[in-house]
Amino acid sequence: MVSPLRSIANHSFLDYYYILKEKPVDIPAPLNNVQAVFLGQIREKLLHNNSMADELAEILNISRDSAYRRIRGETVLSLDEVRKLHDHYGLSVDSIISPDSNQVLIHHSAADFKYSIKDWIKSLVEQLMLAKSTQKLELIYAAKDIPVFYYFRSPELTAFKLFVWSKSVIKDPAYEHVPFSIDIIPKEILAEAERAWLLYASIPTTEIWSDEVINGTLKQIEFYHECDFFSHQDTASLLINQLSAFINQIKKEVAMGKKSEEGNLTLYQNEILIPDNTIYGSFNGQRVVYINYNTMDLLTIYQDSFCEKTEAYMNSLIKNSSLISVTAEKERNKFFNKIESKIAEIKEKLKL
Repeated sequence: MVSPLRSIANHSFLDYYYILKEKPVDIPAPLNNVQAVFLGQIREKLLHNNSMADELAEILNISRDSAYRRIRGETVLSLDEVRKLHDHYGLSVDSIISPDSNQVLIHHSAADFKYSIKDWIKSLVEQLMLAKSTQKLELIYAAKDIPVFYYFRSPELTAFKLFVWSKSVIKDPAYEHVPFSIDIIPKEILAEAERAWLLYASIPTTEIWSDEVINGTLKQIEFYHECDFFSHQDTASLLINQLSAFINQIKKEVAMGKKSEEGNLTLYQNEILIPDNTIYGSFNGQRVVYINYNTMDLLTIYQDSFCEKTEAYMNSLIKNSSLISVTAEKERNKFFNKIESKIAEIKEKLKL
């Protein structure tokens, strides 16, 4: 399906607004507010010493005077220009064009063997650096699986998870007929993954887990062991032991309410609903929702009405969950004992 931004590129930005609203293309002056809001997002991203006119002129390949006319609203941005600015700055168009519509514009990031694991981790680092630089930040992570960043603190578990995703998810030909070994992932990629963890560990987060967050990784270790996909016989035992130590470390951090790099950690357990790897974020008042699917693929949505509904869902999920960080030692121990029991069961089943 051809993207609307590309299929009607000859229309202006405000024409597109009217097409979505199913109204005649007759643009009154007040609707220049749509363009003003869009350009206002760019202004917020500029460094203090950068000229907005100079930035627009360079990106759109127009004169400085033409840039000023667009800033003042005398000239309406074409959709081609909107697309260039959107791609350059990662702006939210959907929150402006259809803030209350049931139609949602989505930014889609999909991993495949052409978009390498290294590229994927680099994009995670960039997003975390942006979050870390935000003064007023809120992140709520409803996790179906243990958030991937926690795995990145362990080189062995990082290597295993990245290998499984490369081989079984994005079907990278380089790993198609290769068994897993601890040193199979390049050291520079492991270093970048560790960097992602250190950034995540420095950011305050509210997380919602169920005791099933460990199931996926345990199933992966069991499958690779039974299918003889490990290059060494003791690899499964090594990974299980690392996983046990890793869970014990998280348990200590949950008790303190802080991750290793001093980022506050508020953890809730939910026994009724299993979350679905959705992250709600607010960056200096700008709301965003990240939906993880297909293991590594990501949908990013800025539309305000959608974000508002997601925020309400997250708050409802929290109200139906039990706080186990800092306080509630008994409930916290019961929760992590369930996870540790699952690890012990797999260890016994595989006779490790």
